[in-house]
Amino acid sequence: MRMSETVKPRLDELLKAAGEPTRLRILNLLRRGSICVCEIQAVLRLTQSTVSRHLAALRHAGLVTDVREGPRVIYSLASPDSPQVAALLALLEVCCPLEPELDEENAGCDLLARLDRPPATS
Repeated sequence: MRMSETVKPRLDELLKAAGEPTRLRILNLLRRGSICVCEIQAVLRLTQSTVSRHLAALRHAGLVTDVREGPRVIYSLASPDSPQVAALLALLEVCCPLEPELDEENAGCDLLARLDRPPATS
């Protein structure tokens, strides 16, 4: 069990983790659902090490969870186990769509999802 699963984070730790611009961009993508590290890299145009470092900080703060599926690590927003996490996730739902840059990255995520799907058959 990870430390972030046993200790509830303090509000200042949550805000510090979520307030960093790259981490905010990652949280924005995760609002849409689970996504692997390689997809986050592609949409945000960041290196694997940069994405992994920021995901580790978000995981430590209790904001994201991960599951290994073969060679891929899939990240999701954490379930809101505390009122602080629930309030922060609700704030992201309201505010992220209002930011043009974050909205553009969501469009990039849509495109990536369409490219990843197998072609439709008639």
